[in-house]
Parts: sequence; C-alpha cells; structure tokens
Amino acid sequence: MRTMYWDKPVDLDGRLIFGPMEAHRYMMGSSWSTIRDRAFAAAANSINDALNGRASPDFARELFEKALKARRALPL
Repeated sequence: MRTMYWDKPVDLDGRLIFGPMEAHRYMMGSSWSTIRDRAFAAAANSINDALNGRASPDFARELFEKALKARRALPL
C-alpha cells in the first residue's frame, strides 16, 4: 500500500483525516466498524482499492464522506 493524501482533509468534528490510510484506520478502529451498512462497505472497499492503486483516492474520499453523513443520520 502506498501513502497518499487528499487535497483537502475530511473534518470529523475537529479531527482531520488527511488520506485513505487514516480513513481506513479510523473506520476499523472506531465503534463505527460495528455498524457495517452499505455506505460503510462502499467506503471501506474504495479506500482499500485506492490504497492498492486500483481506484481514485478522490473517489474514496467522496464515499468516505457519504458514509460519514449516513452514520451521523443513524439514531444513537
């Protein structure tokens, strides 16, 4: 896997995620990983693909942001 950074970090309530590797660590290391919905799966797959050079990092960022939005909409 190669190290890469997004042009603009994703802001998670003050915590900045600068690239696919950090997004992957966040997704797998947080309580979010217990809620594996479609948005989570799509983001995780695209992040893995980006890290392995098979997909665009920008597309992975887009799906990561969509998954975050879907997560925030879930009841606590």
